[in-house]
Amino acid sequence: MIADLDSRELLELVTGGGLDEVGALQVLRSPFCTPQIANLIAANRRVLSLHGVRELLAGFPGFSFPRAVDLMATLPWVSLLGVAQAPRSQPMVRRHAERRLLAQLPTMTLGEKIALARRAHRALFRDLTVCGDLQVLLALLNNPRMVENDILVIVNTRAAPPEFLTELARHHRWGRYRAIRRAIVESPSTPLPLALSLLVELPGGELRQLLDRPALADGVRAAARALLAREALGLRRVLHSGSESGDGGASKSPEDLW
Repeated sequence: MIADLDSRELLELVTGGGLDEVGALQVLRSPFCTPQIANLIAANRRVLSLHGVRELLAGFPGFSFPRAVDLMATLPWVSLLGVAQAPRSQPMVRRHAERRLLAQLPTMTLGEKIALARRAHRALFRDLTVCGDLQVLLALLNNPRMVENDILVIVNTRAAPPEFLTELARHHRWGRYRAIRRAIVESPSTPLPLALSLLVELPGGELRQLLDRPALADGVRAAARALLAREALGLRRVLHSGSESGDGGASKSPEDLW
């Protein structure tokens, strides 16, 4: 078994001339593979025809950067993503893989962009947000590498489609975050009924902060003032985001919540 071989035995295997594509992948994944062995594999044109071999070579520690750049020029986006996310890839190689991947983004199909959005890491989020349509943004919501601040960046720095904001408010994970729900209220792209259904969750102090936002929609501003007026009369009951409801309250009508 190749996994059981040490560096000397791996070198003998590679120089023996009987290495096939599957064997080359196993050798490159071995913790005992050395740069010398990797360079010998890179000289084998037959095994080099496999995308997986070129991907592992490009990200191999100690492999020459110019040679890695040449290999990355032949890789599809999935392999470039693999190089960019491989823990052992050198920083320069990782950044070059990210640049090549982003350069391919405008020519990728919608399905490819959606697949990338589900697997991307933070260095790719901004470009996916800028060039992505609704389906790409929704795919980002389910990316396990996303954190709360990444979602807030999308809501606060992009004219997000109203459909996206609606789905975000209902999302099983992100729809429960108070800061995200507040950002949805503040977004000028949020449909008014949705904004009002979330507005009633905010305490008086946050409503007053909202009124200082110049871009706040007129309907939301008027509703915030009305809520503060009711609060001053002791007539207001503040509702909190309903994590038990499944949709975070986004399915309730504004009339039911005032």
